[in-house]
Amino acid sequence: MQWNSVCCAVQGRGHAKKNIPCQDKVARLEENGVHVIALADGAGSASMSHFGAACVVAGVSKFVAENFSDIIAQSDGRLVTQKILSVVLQALTDEAKIRDCTLKDLASTLLVAAVGDGKFFLAHLGDGVIGYLSDAGLKTASAPVNGEFSNETVFVTSANAAEHMRIFKGDIKKISGFILMSDGSGQKLYNKRNKNLATAVKRLMHRTCLVDAEILTPQLEDAIKSVILENTQDDCSLAILARHSEQLPPLNELPLNERQELFRVDGNNAFRKVRKKIFRLDKICELLARPLTLRQLARKLHVKPLYVKQKLRQLTDAGIVTRSANGFKVHGC
Repeated sequence: MQWNSVCCAVQGRGHAKKNIPCQDKVARLEENGVHVIALADGAGSASMSHFGAACVVAGVSKFVAENFSDIIAQSDGRLVTQKILSVVLQALTDEAKIRDCTLKDLASTLLVAAVGDGKFFLAHLGDGVIGYLSDAGLKTASAPVNGEFSNETVFVTSANAAEHMRIFKGDIKKISGFILMSDGSGQKLYNKRNKNLATAVKRLMHRTCLVDAEILTPQLEDAIKSVILENTQDDCSLAILARHSEQLPPLNELPLNERQELFRVDGNNAFRKVRKKIFRLDKICELLARPLTLRQLARKLHVKPLYVKQKLRQLTDAGIVTRSANGFKVHGC
């Protein structure tokens, strides 16, 4: 099954009041058959940490995507850690010259998850949380790293960063999703006492499989603003990487009411009429398991292209179907 990703960062209420830029930054990248998500939370005490965090997620995403096979093959975790920090610090050094600042002015945490060729790789430095969904349910892969006090943590620019960075790698056979979250998002989605992830995380992973990232991203931002920001003054960010599985079933295995919600079919009509609309859209999605042009799809359905165009607009607006140079295709297939 294909891996899909989505990520977003939202300015916290505290930063909005003080006119401070969002210091959380996220990135997602697909390259060389490797899917990567990354998240960095800029240090509140660092004046240009938003620039540093952006630099960190861009640099680490590219490095991991380009060197994934070597990272997986390397048996010495210390060498992997040292190389990642070396790449990140070099990028920050270049950024510091551009910004005319010190490295500490660009301080941030680092979280990354990558999958490729049946394997996964995770790296975590600082606070925030990395979670995953396996056949056994939602689990925490890496809990926050804090200093002597709960509001202290370790940054990529810290002298002891290499000692505190955690890395994990293994087989993805039984895993269907990963999530990275900053400590702001963790206020709602992670229980520090028992190290459990909120059940909402599974729904977010499922939506990542079913809905195109361009449509899902603003929905995720709205959810963060309406639900998570109420629990914290901090910036909030999420990055999700997921694929269909028994835990996250594909569109054609969903109950009727869930397909109705995804298709955005008005439920105020008679049940028979609603069901008929859903079944029509089901048929289109079934045919679009492989890319088809509008005219090809119309011929297979034995209807006029204008009718198909209206239905395709409904499905693309919902993020269920995406368009490419080869035609229309169901997202996540």
